[in-house]
Amino acid sequence: MMNSIPTLLTFSRFIIAIITSGLLFLSSGYAVLIALILFVLASLSDALDGALARRRNIQSKFGAFLDPIADKFLVFLVLISLVYHRESNILFILTILIISREIFIISLREWIATSSKDKLLAVSSFGKAKTIIQMTGISLVIAAPIVNMSYYYEFSILILMIGTTLGFYSAIKYFKESISYIKGSV
Repeated sequence: MMNSIPTLLTFSRFIIAIITSGLLFLSSGYAVLIALILFVLASLSDALDGALARRRNIQSKFGAFLDPIADKFLVFLVLISLVYHRESNILFILTILIISREIFIISLREWIATSSKDKLLAVSSFGKAKTIIQMTGISLVIAAPIVNMSYYYEFSILILMIGTTLGFYSAIKYFKESISYIKGSV
């Protein structure tokens, strides 16, 4: 189960999320820099694990199950830590929106998977773009204490807002696609 490199990469996101979250509570610029590097590496591992599994033809049900959980764990834990440490109302609102959207999509996918055994709600290009932009926005927010530029924090929040908006657009798209499943099982 845990003997493939893609699965180990996926599992590493759980560990990196915990370490990154802990580093965000330290006031050291070095801790912030290490947290940033770890978060970026974890974000990149999200793309790498799936690509490796497909290229080597070693996809597994366990890996497919674990990957989205690791992604959500990383994003949720780091965002919650940032909200606590940075004391930003807009970051709090964006975090609530991001977590709510993800719970909605996870629930929708689970419901479709259990009610229509042969149907799956595929990840759209908007969902992938949302992930890239949100991970970029979170990385920028992490780096804010060590970047000495005017309006940098506001810029990082703007990127996160764009990712959040794109996430809600993709959620609406997923919901519209799932209506046929919903009608068929009611």
